[in-house]
Amino acid sequence: MHQPLEYSFTTDAILLSGALVFNAHPRWRQMLRQMPAPQKDTEIRLDMAAIDHLDAAGLGLLLITHDSLKAQQARLVLYRPTGAVRRVLEVSGFTAMVRIED
Repeated sequence: MHQPLEYSFTTDAILLSGALVFNAHPRWRQMLRQMPAPQKDTEIRLDMAAIDHLDAAGLGLLLITHDSLKAQQARLVLYRPTGAVRRVLEVSGFTAMVRIED
């Protein structure tokens, strides 16, 4: 069993931990409601260093977030994904849409 998704806001990123999976959907929606509205031409950085599992539903949450930010003329940046999480992002082709930083 994976740890539930947790998040916190810092001045330059949203720190994520746990699993970004189907069960994380309510928590993800809560996070998006609490997130300050992005300004035009800004980047929203998700620090994924402590995400230990990412499945297809988690990719869907990231895609919805990417599309929403793009509609607001802002960008999603995934920061420090590691191991299997990074491989899922690469194999899925997500890296072609969203910038990943180490």
